[in-house]
Amino acid sequence: MTTTKQAPPARSRRRIALPKTVAGRRVLVAAAVLVGAALSGYLTTCIVYPSPFMRREHAVLRVLGLPIAEAEQRLTGLGFKVAIQGDEPDPDIPAGAVVWQDPPPDLVVPQGTTVTLTRSSGPAQVPIPDVADFELEAAVKVLLASGLKLGDVDTVASAADAGTVLRTRPGAGSAQVPGSSVDLVVSQGPSTIEVPNVVGLRLDEARQRIEAAGLRMGRVTRAAGRRGPPGTVLEQTPTATTRAARLHRIDLLVTEVN
Repeated sequence: MTTTKQAPPARSRRRIALPKTVAGRRVLVAAAVLVGAALSGYLTTCIVYPSPFMRREHAVLRVLGLPIAEAEQRLTGLGFKVAIQGDEPDPDIPAGAVVWQDPPPDLVVPQGTTVTLTRSSGPAQVPIPDVADFELEAAVKVLLASGLKLGDVDTVASAADAGTVLRTRPGAGSAQVPGSSVDLVVSQGPSTIEVPNVVGLRLDEARQRIEAAGLRMGRVTRAAGRRGPPGTVLEQTPTATTRAARLHRIDLLVTEVN
């Protein structure tokens, strides 16, 4: 008996159903064109701009207080762009260093972001106050309160009362860095004073009379071999009744002290 072999059943194949209408086919063609255009644009972008399509992100480096050139070098080394914008005074950060950055430090941003840096111009300058006609002590207090320091105090003859400030050096209104020294010119009173006669007085008495007149003791020379009570004034320079500037020096020649 002959056995007839049956052929294996044919495998069923799934076919993608295509639109049966003209309008449906048009929609399908349009979609295919759009996908192709998008793919072509992406490939073109990758060829022209080989950098990754999705940029990596980085935390912004802290560059506050760094010299502007060093800060720019560090940021560009991480892939950031840098823009320098203006100067601002700062009491602590030295001139030429970064006083402000935007975006701020540690903020995570895409690589290639522009970081704007502001330069420090150093401490803000302060104007020298006008202390003319002030008493010396009051003028010093005003200077210190302004953030300045007292420099030299020079005295000159003037019609103003002794101890009155005449002017400052540099002049009032000049801008200075805080902590700068300012010199004061102070009146020593009228330009001339009549020199008192101290010849024949003991040295301590002569000193008292000279200082009471607004003058000051100068060089004291001992006269060897000259007679007279020990420590007595024999000569004075300038001589009595002449006129001298306030606080002018009076030199004395006195007898030796045994």
